Amino acid sequence: MKVLLVILDGAAGTAGEGMTALQSARMPNLDMISKRSRKGMMYPIEKGVAPESDAAVFSILGYSLEDYTGRGPLEAFGAGLDVNGTTLALRCNFATIDKSRNIIDRRAGRIHGAECKELEKSINGIDLGIPKVSFVFRSTVGHRGVVVFNSDKAALPLSAQVSNADIGYTRKGNISVASESGSLLLPKVRALINTESAERTAEILNIFIDKSIAALSSADANRLRSEHGLLQANAILMRDAGVSLPKVKSLPELHGSSFAFIAEMPVEIGIAKLLGMEPIRLDPFAERQMRYEKMAELVLKNQDAYDFIYVHIKGPDEPGHDGDSELKRKVLEEIDLHFFSRISGISCRVCVTSDHATPCSMKAHSGDPVPLMVSGIGAPDASMKFDERIGGKGSLGIIKGRDLLPRLFS
Repeated sequence: MKVLLVILDGAAGTAGEGMTALQSARMPNLDMISKRSRKGMMYPIEKGVAPESDAAVFSILGYSLEDYTGRGPLEAFGAGLDVNGTTLALRCNFATIDKSRNIIDRRAGRIHGAECKELEKSINGIDLGIPKVSFVFRSTVGHRGVVVFNSDKAALPLSAQVSNADIGYTRKGNISVASESGSLLLPKVRALINTESAERTAEILNIFIDKSIAALSSADANRLRSEHGLLQANAILMRDAGVSLPKVKSLPELHGSSFAFIAEMPVEIGIAKLLGMEPIRLDPFAERQMRYEKMAELVLKNQDAYDFIYVHIKGPDEPGHDGDSELKRKVLEEIDLHFFSRISGISCRVCVTSDHATPCSMKAHSGDPVPLMVSGIGAPDASMKFDERIGGKGSLGIIKGRDLLPRLFS
C-alpha cells in the first residue's frame, strides 16, 4: 500500500480557543478524504510538550529524540551548509530590538526577499576577532537563517551545551519548547554545563550577537526600511545549537520501501534528506496558491515512483504565530482549493495531520494534541470532521507521533 503523509504545519489550535481555524475553514475537498478516513488525535512528541517543528517531525517519522542532536545542524544541512564534528550550527531569525535590547518583533515584521540577502552580506562581513574561529551565515526563507561556526582542529572544540538567545523557545535537552517566559529582553547565551568548551562557546556566540547588532544597525537595507516606516531587522536570534547530525538508520533501511519528500523549509528538507528520502524539488519562493498547486502536481506525477511521499505545508503556522485567525482560516481554505482538490481522488493511503498546534490566542506552539486522519485502514469515522473536536472519540484513539508510521505501514 502506497502512503501519502501530509503535515499541515501548525494547523491545529486548542480547545480553549473556541472556534479554531480548522473548525471554521470551508474545506470541502479535505472533507471528502475525511469521510473515508479513520480519525484520532496525536501528541507529536508526548503529552504536555509544545514542540518546535523539527523535533515533532523527527518523532512523527518514527525516531526517538534520544538520537536527536538539535535543530541547528539539520537546518544547516537542509540549507546546503557543511556540518561536521568541528562545526556548531544554530537556527536564526532576523529580529527587531529597541535600544535597551528588548525584542519588539521576533521576525522583524516578517522581512523577506532581497533585503535578507543584503543583510546576509552585512553579517558575513563581521570580523569576530577570535583566533581559529570563523562562521558562515545564510539567509534561508523569509526572516529565517542559519549560522555555522567553524573551529580550527587545534582550537578548543565548540560545544552544543549552550542556551538559546531567543525568548520564543527554551532549550530542554536536545530540543527546544515554546517558552513561557514573559521577558522581552534579548537573552545572553549561557553555558548549560560547567566545561571550558561550553563557557568558551557561549562567549563566542555573545560576541557574534553584539557584533551582528552593530553591523545590522548600519546596513543600508535597514536604513531604507526605516525610511519606509518598516521595522528594522537589527538583531539575530539564535537557538538549537548542535555540532553534528543524528546517526540513525534511514527510512528505506527500516521499512524496505522507497521514500520521497516535498518541503518548503530547510529544517524539514534537512530531516528528510538525513532519513534517506529523495527530494522532489519545489520553489519555496513562489506565491502560496502556486506552491500548493505545484505540490499537488508533484504528488500525482511521482505517486507511482515511490512507496511513501511526505508533504510538509508551512502555510497555517505563520498566521497562528501572528494571532491572525482570519488569515489562518483563509490559508487552510487555499490549501484545500489548490492542493487537496487535486489529490482528493488519489489511490493510496492518505494521512493528514499537524506537527504541532499553533493557537492564534497564544501566538505560539502549544502542547495540545493535533487531529489525525488516515484513509484506507478500515471502517471510517465518516461523521467526524478533521479538527480538534475529534478528542478521544476517534477510532484511532490518542497516539504519540513515534507510533504513526508503524500504523501507516501495518
